[in-house]
Amino acid sequence: MTSPSPTPPSHRPVRRDIEGLRAVAVGTVLLYHLHVPWFPGGFAGVDVFFVISGFLITSLLLREVARTGTVSLLEFYARRARRLLPAASVVIAFTLAAGWLVLPGSERTNLLSDVLGSTLYVVNWVLAARSVDYLAQDAGVSPLQHYWSLSVEEQFYIIWPVLILLAVTLAARYRLRPRRVALLLLAGLGAASLVWSVLETRANPATAYFVTTTRLWELAAGAVLAFLVPRLTRIPRWLSQAGVLLGLAMIGYAVVALDASTPWPGSAALLPVLGSVLVIAAGTPGHRTLGGSVLSVPVMVWVGGLSYAIYLWHWPLVVLAEARWGSLGVPALLLLGVLSVGLAWATKHLVEDPVRYQRRLAARPALSLAAGGTTMAVICAVALAGWVTRPSLPSTVTSPGPAALVVDADATPWQPLEDPAPAYPSEGELQPLPELATEDVPPYYDDGCQIASGEPDPRQDCVYGVPGSQTEVVLWGDSKLGQYFSAFEGIAQQEGWRLTTYLKSACAATVSGGEEDCNQFGRTVVDSLLEREQKPHLVVVSFGATARPALHEGSTAALAELRAAGIPVVVIPNNAHPGQEAYECAAEHADDLRACDFRANPEAAELTTEVAQDAQVPVLDVLPWICTDPARCPVAMGGQLVYRQGSHITDTFARSLTPFIYRELSALGLTAAEAEDIELHEVPVRAAG
Repeated sequence: MTSPSPTPPSHRPVRRDIEGLRAVAVGTVLLYHLHVPWFPGGFAGVDVFFVISGFLITSLLLREVARTGTVSLLEFYARRARRLLPAASVVIAFTLAAGWLVLPGSERTNLLSDVLGSTLYVVNWVLAARSVDYLAQDAGVSPLQHYWSLSVEEQFYIIWPVLILLAVTLAARYRLRPRRVALLLLAGLGAASLVWSVLETRANPATAYFVTTTRLWELAAGAVLAFLVPRLTRIPRWLSQAGVLLGLAMIGYAVVALDASTPWPGSAALLPVLGSVLVIAAGTPGHRTLGGSVLSVPVMVWVGGLSYAIYLWHWPLVVLAEARWGSLGVPALLLLGVLSVGLAWATKHLVEDPVRYQRRLAARPALSLAAGGTTMAVICAVALAGWVTRPSLPSTVTSPGPAALVVDADATPWQPLEDPAPAYPSEGELQPLPELATEDVPPYYDDGCQIASGEPDPRQDCVYGVPGSQTEVVLWGDSKLGQYFSAFEGIAQQEGWRLTTYLKSACAATVSGGEEDCNQFGRTVVDSLLEREQKPHLVVVSFGATARPALHEGSTAALAELRAAGIPVVVIPNNAHPGQEAYECAAEHADDLRACDFRANPEAAELTTEVAQDAQVPVLDVLPWICTDPARCPVAMGGQLVYRQGSHITDTFARSLTPFIYRELSALGLTAAEAEDIELHEVPVRAAG
């Protein structure tokens, strides 16, 4: 997305067709992000940019090697700093300030991490990690998400000149041609990246989209082309004519025929990548061609010159506008597109070019790097200041939560209020604060004990409570059981239990009827429990899956196996879904929390309760303490925020449910403690992550 020339535009040779190809690339990305329906594969414009960047940067480096016999890393990185950092830093600073004002408070943590990642050019890895975070799936779109491609490019810019310098060194030592050694290194790197891209896109498409290793081959394709320039200058005009038209057709087909369901990048990305290679190769001899003439018209060249800044500005404008005003219509989106171009023009002429061609900076590479590093440091310092000063989750619960529903704390059993309204606050500060809801998760996530989707093998080392105890209690299910972890961990401490967790994202406790990795995971768990010489004291099961016959059969069979082996099992019914992000609603209606009330869907608990009935195992019913009146469930209770991501309850609320769960287990004869000895205030403190 950048041009490598260190000299002012008026004094440098410009391949107008490449500038036009930039315009095609940024135009398709812009139209795609503006939700124009005819360009479902507009994301392929980024792949076009990668090829252009690989070609131009490598051409620059090869000219330097031919001229000087080496590569000056200091001067190269200084040129990159002057070219990339000014505009990128301005947009990051704008996005941080505007995002802090516009985005929900719950998104501020992600905003700060993305500012840091974008400034340091590693945000693609931040986004890759978030893409496989089950709890982050409901997070809002990052206004800096588009910086992932800039991060990939910058990482390539760090690696590639070093490899060329290595090639020069090896060539000198073994009397080889530097270009040939460099080409071999590049070809090997590109081939390995392409193979990995295909494999990783099949296995882990969410992460494959962002990571550098699956994208290097696209930059390498353009880089290889730069080595072939001397030969390409001899191709005939008819071949140039055919090549540029075919290349544009391949790019156009990718943009209009592919869509977000296409596994990407993988082998599908060969279409825009090879198309871009053909366009650039066909234009190398300088023949006048139909496609080259179209790409070289003044408006295309003008847009191509602004492409970097257009790319930087358009995405945060769209994301922040939709965060502020909701879904936008066509006129508003088009206005944002025009605004992106206007801001790009201003940025190029007021920020990019003045810094890039500043004589003092250009003459002193170390000063360029120092100035760029200082800019990055200032932005990182601001983001870190926001990080360290943000509110934190308290370790102890100071609000009653579900205890506010109890009529008489000294009674056995506890009974909820007939009219629960007094326990449902309409305003006031909540624990946790809505902006911290997504962070209020049980600590076993930090230990890697929530097994990700696609991973079929359970971990045997996720042990809590009293690890050396001979009495074992097992939690088996998905995150809808894991949400109660802190309560069970607190009870395990009191009872002297070893608490073993088999918790896997989006997987019911089953041996069949689910996804294959879930079935394998469940089969391994059941076999492991049955093979134990000392059988578990208790297995607790819950999951958030909806009822379907095959899953019902598989879960019932699994619990029946455990029960037949003499292992006690209890089932916790699935709680209802608010139908929206409750913490966002609570933040928006801080003075009228009852506006966020919702009607519970009775089907939410259907599968778990039916499985318990058919497997003849007891139900540990905590639902009345989460929602007493299914016709009007609250998002806040007793000064506590009930929900975090989706229908998951906050860890604060789960810890407050500890005495209720403890009494239910006692009533089933599964605890040493008597029910009447378990008091409402016995709520565990937050465990360290």
